Amino acid sequence: MSGKRPALEALSAAEKAAVLDELLAARPDLREPAEAYAVQVMTDADRVVVADDVESALQGRDIEELNTRAGHQPGRGYVHPAEAADEILDEALQPFLDDLHRRAGLGMRSATAELAAGILLGLYNCRHGTSETLLEYAPDYAAERASGVVRDCARLGIELPAVELLDLMPEWSALLP
Repeated sequence: MSGKRPALEALSAAEKAAVLDELLAARPDLREPAEAYAVQVMTDADRVVVADDVESALQGRDIEELNTRAGHQPGRGYVHPAEAADEILDEALQPFLDDLHRRAGLGMRSATAELAAGILLGLYNCRHGTSETLLEYAPDYAAERASGVVRDCARLGIELPAVELLDLMPEWSALLP
């Protein structure tokens, strides 16, 4: 292997998943340690990292995307720029919400609470839409979606770290339980 990169390092995520599936099918004795490692990966949620990722996902959407979604759209009629901005931002936020529900479904309450706190902090950091971002066209987006996250957590039985969040998000004290 001199000078060559290992094939495992070159695999895509889907290819790595297929290799893991095949390996576990061939070696059932590896299922228990693989499951333990999967749980460890799923329970490691860092709210600061999540907040940064949410903020980047929302602020990183190109304002030019409005050109393809707003205005008169075939089959939809007129789409207001604020509605189009909401749709685009929702697409960016959805993977975080999906992860929240996935972890809650696995009973990982602590990790789910940390993930939710990170999502809320990321939204809080986006509460003031700056010019040249989609958030400028959807000024209430962050607060509205944060309310949804808080409602989802209540419905899922996830207790948010409210005291800590109150310190970090003083302008949204009314949103927190």
